[in-house]
Amino acid sequence: MIKHTVTQWNEFSPPAYVSNGFIGFRFAKNPFKDIIGLLSGFYGMRNGPDVEALASIPTPNFTFYYQDEAVEPQIISQTYDFSCGELETEAVLEFDGKKIFLNYLVFCARTSPTLLMSSLKLKSDEPCQIGINLEYKIYYERLEKTISEIESFPCHNQCDGKFKLYSSDRSTTAGVVFRLLGNVSQKKSVSSLSTNGSINVTPDGKTVNLVTSYVPGMMHCEPHNQAHRMLKLAEWNGFDRIREMNRACWAKLWESRIVIDGAGEEWQNVIDASYFYLMSSVSAFAPISVAPFGLSQPDSYEGHCFWDTESFMFIPPLFCAPEIAYSMLEYRFERLDAAKNNAKLNGYRGIQFPWQSGTTGCEVTTPYVGQAGGAGEQHINLDVALAFDAYARISGDECFLREKAWPVIKGVAQWIESRTEKTERGYEILHVTGIDEESDDVPNDSYTNLMSQKILRAANEYSEKLGFGINNKWLDIERNMFIPFREDGVLLQYEGMPDKDDLASTTLMSYFPYGYTSGNDIPTFEYYITHGMERYLVYPMLSGFLGVFPAWAGDREKALAFYERANLTFFCQPFYACAEWAICNEEERINPKDFINTSFITARGSLLSGLIMGLTKMCPWKGKLGSAPDEWLGENIILPEGWNSITVGKIYLHGKPYKLTAVNGAKKAVLEELND
Repeated sequence: MIKHTVTQWNEFSPPAYVSNGFIGFRFAKNPFKDIIGLLSGFYGMRNGPDVEALASIPTPNFTFYYQDEAVEPQIISQTYDFSCGELETEAVLEFDGKKIFLNYLVFCARTSPTLLMSSLKLKSDEPCQIGINLEYKIYYERLEKTISEIESFPCHNQCDGKFKLYSSDRSTTAGVVFRLLGNVSQKKSVSSLSTNGSINVTPDGKTVNLVTSYVPGMMHCEPHNQAHRMLKLAEWNGFDRIREMNRACWAKLWESRIVIDGAGEEWQNVIDASYFYLMSSVSAFAPISVAPFGLSQPDSYEGHCFWDTESFMFIPPLFCAPEIAYSMLEYRFERLDAAKNNAKLNGYRGIQFPWQSGTTGCEVTTPYVGQAGGAGEQHINLDVALAFDAYARISGDECFLREKAWPVIKGVAQWIESRTEKTERGYEILHVTGIDEESDDVPNDSYTNLMSQKILRAANEYSEKLGFGINNKWLDIERNMFIPFREDGVLLQYEGMPDKDDLASTTLMSYFPYGYTSGNDIPTFEYYITHGMERYLVYPMLSGFLGVFPAWAGDREKALAFYERANLTFFCQPFYACAEWAICNEEERINPKDFINTSFITARGSLLSGLIMGLTKMCPWKGKLGSAPDEWLGENIILPEGWNSITVGKIYLHGKPYKLTAVNGAKKAVLEELND
């Protein structure tokens, strides 16, 4: 968890992503201007795709003056401290033979989720006065259309600006309040969005703190007033105390740090960056769950929640921060009525979660894209249900099982019952798009059918436990679901899949993370490893953990090669920013042109999930509902070449903390119970 410092920037260096999962910002080389800001739950209608999308929020921009002339700061260095989420910039102002040295620190408070905290320290060789203008601007050209109005409110000398944002279709609102605190004289508000003042800088230094509070209207009927309250509470606590609490919260998260002995420094940096950016993007307090790019940018995927959320980004918090995982499921549970309506609109019983979900839980996929505008990618229903099932099994929370997991799993089981078609071969699911979107509208996608079996099996486990008995229809479908195997035992991606050398490896998700086994899995692993998996390693999402499969097949050398190609190539500088697609050209990794597509969080969850569950052979579906964690550990630990062991500092199983260690060549991983 080292600090990463940069002193040189390239033309296309991506901006630093600073977030707490409730608010998110992109600070470029010059953090005093052109900051991209996003707020969970604040969406507007995006022109073009004609669907709701995350709307940009006003962010603080500083301009410095000497005798009424603007002075541009010269940026010296920028340091990102992954241990606590603090971005620190060193800069200098030069004018009239004088120099003022600036230290600008920003972080998003994890314990006070609405707050962007900023601290500006100024120091000079000799006393001088500098003018300062603080103005809140909306940056991001494409997104300005998503805000229709900014309404101002009086501050009553308790803040420097207070306003309410209305999205373009006025479906959502947000409140913003800010205050500049400290050694600022002659301070006066120019408008609700800006304030002016001056600072008498001395060799001893002066400090100015800025607190900005953002509240989404979907969490409060008067978001501007609630933002004001959060700011006043922040003043009670003070900058230093909020900073200490934020650091303590991060320290707690880092107790779950994943360490690989034998992998080397670069691998440790990649793992730490993956964990940091994922945990930066999820929150126990956000009204909307995490999108593929977190709160770093909404150009790609509009800030919607996909299957990425539950299948990749959910798993690390599930083990390392259960309160966050619970909140991610709460987002789905609170939108069950929308899922019920979606099922009805499609002509099915039960519930059907949408392929892309936003504020309401309705389907918000752009209608003119493939996969029937998202309606054909129905495995999202199974992915969400599996997440509820996983939380119930891993947490051991009986109340959650009864009150949250059972309604979801029952509803999805009812949907499966009405979605399947009975034929002479058993039960089939026709006209779907599986994980591989290049294979659209196919019959009997194996992942979809296998996970339907799994949910039906779980539904009957729950039903029995809760005293409702076995549902015979669910049992019949589960036992007679058609699964497309070849004669040689290879599991096909879907019925009729062509035998070619550039296949997707998506069907392997049935095996990991969801624990399916045919009893003889190696032929399927080897088939996909030799028929396109290497090509698939540069793709988003699954790539992060595909190295698990050659490891399970006993090929340590290939496992290492796959892990390196599928992970190390996705990172670029500065600050180990992570791209959606692999950057295979080394020059582009140093100076990536497509910088806006950095901070892709899905693949980071994929890597971490493979390390926590895959290589350690931890599978909560090995035993029956309620089985002990020791029963979840599989045999024969094989790690990539050169990796001696994997240690996860702290995971939570059935409410108890454990240290998880997997040593290459060991019969099983080891769980050591800890004192929390």
